[in-house]
Amino acid sequence: MAPANAASAAVGARKWLPWTGGMLAIAAIAIGVFFFSGRHAKALTEKDSVVLTDFVNTTGDPVFDGTLKQALAVQLGQSPYLNLLPESQIQAALQFMGRKPDERITKDLAKEISLRQNAKAIISGSITPLGSHYVIALDAINAQTGDSLATQQAEAENKEVVLKSLDSAATDLRKKLGESLASVQQFATPLEQATTGSLEALKEFSQGMALHNRLEDGTAIPHLKRAVELDPNFATAYAVLGICNTNLGGGKEGIDYLRKAYELRDRASEREKLYIEGHYYDSVAGDGEKAVELYEKWHQTYPRDSRPLDNLALHNNILGRFDKALAAATTDLQIDPSDAYGYTHGANAYLLSNRLDEAKAMVQTGQAKGRDSDGLHFTMLQIAVLQKDDAGIQKEKTWSVGKDGEPWILRFLSDYRAGQGHLKEASEYDQQATDAGKRRGFGELASWTMCAEALHAGEMGYTESEKQKAAEILRLPGERFAKACAAEAFADSGDLARAQKLVGELQRDFPMDTTLKNLIVPSTQALALAHQKKYPEAIAVLEPARKYELGFAFYSAAFYPIYTRGRTYLQMKDGKNAAAEFQKIVDHRSLYSTSELISLAELGLGRAYVLQGDSGKAKVAYQDFFALWKDADPGIPVMAVAKAEYGKL
Repeated sequence: MAPANAASAAVGARKWLPWTGGMLAIAAIAIGVFFFSGRHAKALTEKDSVVLTDFVNTTGDPVFDGTLKQALAVQLGQSPYLNLLPESQIQAALQFMGRKPDERITKDLAKEISLRQNAKAIISGSITPLGSHYVIALDAINAQTGDSLATQQAEAENKEVVLKSLDSAATDLRKKLGESLASVQQFATPLEQATTGSLEALKEFSQGMALHNRLEDGTAIPHLKRAVELDPNFATAYAVLGICNTNLGGGKEGIDYLRKAYELRDRASEREKLYIEGHYYDSVAGDGEKAVELYEKWHQTYPRDSRPLDNLALHNNILGRFDKALAAATTDLQIDPSDAYGYTHGANAYLLSNRLDEAKAMVQTGQAKGRDSDGLHFTMLQIAVLQKDDAGIQKEKTWSVGKDGEPWILRFLSDYRAGQGHLKEASEYDQQATDAGKRRGFGELASWTMCAEALHAGEMGYTESEKQKAAEILRLPGERFAKACAAEAFADSGDLARAQKLVGELQRDFPMDTTLKNLIVPSTQALALAHQKKYPEAIAVLEPARKYELGFAFYSAAFYPIYTRGRTYLQMKDGKNAAAEFQKIVDHRSLYSTSELISLAELGLGRAYVLQGDSGKAKVAYQDFFALWKDADPGIPVMAVAKAEYGKL
């Protein structure tokens, strides 16, 4: 409009006809702009996928390598309209093409990936020097035809403002590709706030993220640590660092990083803020219900992002909502058929629902697509145990050697062998798990294994050993889990004062933790009340556990509320209710097939049937227990007591 006004002032003597011509010219321009804008608005639809290439960097400065692509991914990733092809699909395409997982994505390679993964567009970028300035160019093309969809350029006066200039160019490109102005304005946190203003920190983060996306968390951690050292306010880097650590068993360290990310969450994009908040509530606060609520919000805002669906599947499994977990995993794999987590959580949902054929089929599908993971092997180990497949158990143990999953496979096998009365072998597995964990820097694994040994000792009748091991747990690295496990062991062994002290600390420090509040604390309180012969009170305090006790909670939470309730009913001489609780464990053994409590539930059933006066069923239950313990270590107290009881039938 400024040129038209200037022209009007210069030729003020001209009147109606020239003015009309000017209006027609303006109208023509407006019509052109309308159609031009409309054409670009249809450049992409919300269903189209976009592949990002690596930047062409002719500056000679390696700090831009990988960094600008990561920054562009963050800016474009804020958009609910644009759909960046997930890294898992890019990795799957590279694998099938015989390419290296860390290969640079050139424009030609992006075209081939787009053809394989049915992506609509390719967005490439370049940075070139212009004297002391830099020119940043973005180019979006149709992946099938090569036709230009949109271009955008920006100039940076110096290195320090490159990210700001890229930010501006990416925002304008979003508009040209068809995203509404309202959407761009709502989801366009500046890059310096959404990530970091430090190119060096962003470079380290981009390297760490690439490794994390390939499920190589151990090698990702040093890069992510360097990123937060370079920028102590890098919220998303803290969050990913926290997830990498928790994935590898570094609970306390991971939680500390996630807590820091949550404190800095306003320095993140909307999408990454949801990522941070969801993981804060599931890992730090432990509030499973709030975490699910946030992941639902994330999914609604970004319906083509597989990450919230991954987490919805995981946490619905934990909460015992296996149908919802399976629905989330199924939707996830429809969006991203190459997502390893989708196969893991879907297979787990089938396993936990005791649908073993479907679980095995999903594992095999994931592996056939090149999306193997520790989680799929954990599922296959559980299936092998349920099907009494010794060769399958050995296969998974052999597979795990030298891998990140090795400590956990060994941990599961410890429980499994303890459940067959092989305590010496179980202890050896625990030591191997601890050693394997140390080799990978999993500092808290020692407390997990000591917890298992303490609980095994108590269940087998070694009360003093249980108490000693409980005290030792508290001297090992760990926070929430260590205290919770020690509290259970102290309560079970009769040290009620120390148990109550730890319970009080847990309730004070983690008031929202779903597992603590509803499973572990009630079990501990019930054990303490039963020691005081307050049996009805013990049963009452276990009531909150019913909502979650058939969920996917490993170790000290798995089956313990049910088993404790069954034991309490035995102490009350209530055989009918005791049998119902022990049968619940036997019927739901697919929740944690390696748990030592499954065989002990068979023994509990025998005792419950004795109380009911049904010697026939009692004999069968005792015999089932003896069959599981046929080669048990000699001299275990619980076995000696069981044989004496059986002899009286």
